[in-house]
Amino acid sequence: MKVLGVDPGGSGALALLTDSGRQVQVEDMPVFRVTRGKSAKAELDVHGLLSLLREWAPDACYFEQVGGMQGDSPSSAFNFGRIAGAAEAIVKASGARFVFVAPHVWKRDMGLIKAAKDDSRAKATDMWPAAASAFRRKKDDGRAEACLLAEYGRRQLLKEGIFG
Repeated sequence: MKVLGVDPGGSGALALLTDSGRQVQVEDMPVFRVTRGKSAKAELDVHGLLSLLREWAPDACYFEQVGGMQGDSPSSAFNFGRIAGAAEAIVKASGARFVFVAPHVWKRDMGLIKAAKDDSRAKATDMWPAAASAFRRKKDDGRAEACLLAEYGRRQLLKEGIFG
C-alpha cells in the first residue's frame, strides 16, 4: 500500500510513503507563477499534479484540512483556496481513498506539540534521515508536513488493519 500526504497550497507539497514507512518520496506542489501587472500568483499545474499521481498511484491520501489564515488578504486567501480546492478535486478523482485531517489532529498524533514549522522539519529529518536534504531549508516545511501527514495516514491504516 502507498500512502500520500498532501500539504495543499502554492507552497505546499506531496509525499508518498510505502506501507513500511521507510521509503519516502516528496515533491513540492506543482505550481507555476503567473504575473498580472505588478503581482505574481501561484497557480496549480494541473497536468503536473495528474502526472505525479499517475506515476505514484497512491492507494490512500491524507489531505490537510485547511482554511484561511488570519491576516491574509482576501485575494491571497482566495488564491490559496483555489489551489487547495483544485488539488483536492484532482486527488479525489485519482480514486485513492481520501481523508481530510485537521492540522491539530495529525500534529498532536505525530508529537508536534508547539506545531512550529521548524519542528515539522526537525521531526521529518529525524524520521527519514536519508531524505534529510529535502527538509533543510526553512521553506521546505511543506515537504516535511506532507511527509508527516503521510506517516499519520500510514499509522491510521495500520490501526484499522488495512495493512501490516
